[in-house]
Amino acid sequence: MTAFRKLLAAAAVALTLPLSALAQTAEAPAPLFTIYGTLNVNLQYTKAGDATAGSASDVSGRFAVSSDSSNIGIRGTLDVAHGLKVVYQCETAANIDSTGTAPVFCGRNSRVGLSSAFGTLFYGNWDTPLKAATYGTKADDPFGNTDVFAFQGIMGSPGFNARSGSWTGAVTHSFDLRAANTVGYWTPKFSGVTAKAQWSTDEAKAANGIINPTLYGGSVAFEAGGLALVGAVELHEDGFGLRSINTGPPAGNTTNESAKDLAWRLSAGYELPLAGLGALTVMGMFEQLKYQQKDAAGADDLEDYSRMAWLLGAKFRAGNHELRARYAQGLNPSCTLADGTDCGDVTDFGAQQFALGYAYYLAKSAQVFAFYTQIMNEDFAQYTLSIGGSPAVAGSTPAGADPMAAGLGIRYAF
Repeated sequence: MTAFRKLLAAAAVALTLPLSALAQTAEAPAPLFTIYGTLNVNLQYTKAGDATAGSASDVSGRFAVSSDSSNIGIRGTLDVAHGLKVVYQCETAANIDSTGTAPVFCGRNSRVGLSSAFGTLFYGNWDTPLKAATYGTKADDPFGNTDVFAFQGIMGSPGFNARSGSWTGAVTHSFDLRAANTVGYWTPKFSGVTAKAQWSTDEAKAANGIINPTLYGGSVAFEAGGLALVGAVELHEDGFGLRSINTGPPAGNTTNESAKDLAWRLSAGYELPLAGLGALTVMGMFEQLKYQQKDAAGADDLEDYSRMAWLLGAKFRAGNHELRARYAQGLNPSCTLADGTDCGDVTDFGAQQFALGYAYYLAKSAQVFAFYTQIMNEDFAQYTLSIGGSPAVAGSTPAGADPMAAGLGIRYAF
């Protein structure tokens, strides 16, 4: 090899080595989007027996295949400038058990917004802070906040067949909602503390400006080690929850006087490692729902209606096995009539719910599970299976009936 060729070879090596090292150490660019989803399907049996005599007949048992809260979506983050990012998500229900109407595109948690070191601001359609406050914390529902065994059978519901649903500005007497027309802000985490604020705008405001349906919500959470403490509040302006509660006979609260409905909730959870056995997570929750219509004037109108509820839950994880249990109680309410007098002794409107379950994890993202849950209503109460379930039972529970559900399911998240 001539001296000139040796010189060229040495130059090539000198250039190639640093470029090769740079290629090995440079980070690959983040993907522009990620496709994700959860398929959560179970075969379930539901019925509602022991209805109060004279209210309605029992609902006979029936089987169903349920894909409640199954979803598929796309989300991503785009770095733009000066530490600012564009964040987006479009999530759609995946009703793989049904041949009915196609789900609304982006009808579940969906948004577009900006994120930085100062937090995330977004517009869209999203679970309220009251509903989502415990997600992913040690204070979360042992059963995962969905399907017939979710805690919303009691929590977030005054009874009267109220179910977890959506806020669109229409009449609603339930909480634990997904709110349309939302402006949301989430703080970053500071010393274990995070906060969320949400405003669902008054797009459904009446033309005369008197009725102005608006939702405001917020939550604060503290997490340290295995401990989680969470507080949340939600206010409905002109949600008119008393219309759905005071249905009579005779019916009251049917006029359009301004209304304010409020919910507040405190939750706590703790994970306790058990050496050589696994981990035990315990959680508790307490809440109050309060419905008001201060200008109500009809002879059968209510001025306010209030009820409290609490629950305790636990799950024990050992290897791939997980045991789950939860008990909740909705207490008897108190209320005031439109003329300011107390409703007196309001009894037999309370209810209890228990849920038992077992899961075997086939992988971190896949599980098979079994469950049993039952709501035990007092004579006049109509608490119901709040998420999913056969419509002949869930949302249609007769007064005093005891809706139940049992089943076997498969859950896969990707």
